[in-house]
Amino acid sequence: FALVLGFIVALAGTSVQADIINVAATGSGWCSSDPQYVSNDCADSNLNVHSNTFAGTNSGVGGDTHRDWFAFDLPAWGTISSASMFIWNDAANFNTVNSAAVFTLYEALNLSFAGLTNGPSLGSVLVDDANAGSSRYIEIELNAAGVAALTASLGNQFIFGGNNDNGEQIFGYTGGRPIAYLAVEVPAPATIPLLGVALAVAGFNRRRRLS
Repeated sequence: FALVLGFIVALAGTSVQADIINVAATGSGWCSSDPQYVSNDCADSNLNVHSNTFAGTNSGVGGDTHRDWFAFDLPAWGTISSASMFIWNDAANFNTVNSAAVFTLYEALNLSFAGLTNGPSLGSVLVDDANAGSSRYIEIELNAAGVAALTASLGNQFIFGGNNDNGEQIFGYTGGRPIAYLAVEVPAPATIPLLGVALAVAGFNRRRRLS
């Protein structure tokens, strides 16, 4: 009993650990402001092949504005401490001319141009910061609204919408690799395994006394 009590006292000062879990996007695509595009084009643009998203305006694609989307199947973790979204940005996108340009994530209302910017911002990144250096994954740390939205959707699918409507191209063609993934911090209490060790040791000592 004294041994178990000692372990419990020790556990009172044990910090809570956390696991970082990566979740790859299960679908992605883009929607256009061009009237010729409809909701089905958004859904079919890149549902199964993770190699084509695009946000911003590109004069080579008709000059219309694009917004992109990223779908994730979220396990039922129970709670989330923090999360970041990583999106691959190819160097071919680096044509920034507006230092104020911002790419913003939202919870998509539906797969339509208007539906991809529903509700409050869930996180953002300056386009100038992303469109610099070499091709790489760009981290967008989710804010409190983003973490809350993910937590509310645990066990279900969650779709991000992303926009940069002021003419700066970002997150365009990204073939040959996973286009996006979530890095989610999930609390993993350290007390449970240590308490199990304490009880096992106590049981061993009791059996030794009885023998």
